[in-house]
Amino acid sequence: MLLITAFYGMFYAPIISFLEAVTMDVLGAEKKSYGRIRAWGSISFIVMVLVIGKIIDLYAVDIILVLVLAGSLMLAVISFRLPAFVPPKKDFLTPGAGSLFEKRVIVFLFCAFLMLVSHGAYYGFFSIHLENLGYHSTFIGLSWALASTAEILVMVKSDRIFNRFSLENVLFFSFLVAAVRWIVLFFSESAAIILLSQILHSVTYGTFHMASILYIDRLAPDNAKTLGQAVNNGLTYGLGLMAGFFINGYMYETTGSFVLFLISSLIALAGGLFFQSYQLASRRKDKAVGAKP
Repeated sequence: MLLITAFYGMFYAPIISFLEAVTMDVLGAEKKSYGRIRAWGSISFIVMVLVIGKIIDLYAVDIILVLVLAGSLMLAVISFRLPAFVPPKKDFLTPGAGSLFEKRVIVFLFCAFLMLVSHGAYYGFFSIHLENLGYHSTFIGLSWALASTAEILVMVKSDRIFNRFSLENVLFFSFLVAAVRWIVLFFSESAAIILLSQILHSVTYGTFHMASILYIDRLAPDNAKTLGQAVNNGLTYGLGLMAGFFINGYMYETTGSFVLFLISSLIALAGGLFFQSYQLASRRKDKAVGAKP
């Protein structure tokens, strides 16, 4: 089972990076409308969760493997209909790829890594947290659905958001909202407040994810954009979430779920402050260089 999972992950992981890069190519000058494309992923997530939930109720849980196989085959067939782009052939690790090792890229990736580490408690233990508080599966499902719905609403308005605010400001704001969201889950047991906090998913995932894709697309040169998206996804949703799951899983038995969200809040806040501090320092440096005769 471990071997099968490893091979599945090996071939599945690059798909997201490829799709992000293709989407950027398809949008061209309309990259700020990325959210309208990405929203379909969130819509399908909600639909599939509801549909598969009903199917599992009717059949044994083993049906999941059959559905994964069927879905993978369907995606493989559909992939042939993706818009065709034939860029010039490039060597692996072209000179442009070296720009991904610049300080501003490393700072962003480190901060984004912290952001996803802070999500480890949410993705790994939010449902368990609610169940321990005495909430039933219906409320838990409603909470996840509300978060995904809020995420969709902000994504379809992505062009307005990024036309009005800079990517750096959107990212910093997303960090701060994440810190607030996790601290709310640390303090509150109220159903109303928990549901309200789920609306913040529109920022902690929605705007952060969109801004991250656009930001790394801006930082990466034309001949390394797919590599840039791969590195971004690998270090954040890959390594970041893995570290978050591991840390929270290790601590859960001794601290309980409330403390996990407190630590998550501090991690998100640290990532946001570090990111903003670097941005402010870079602006001061640029102004100082520009002021020299």
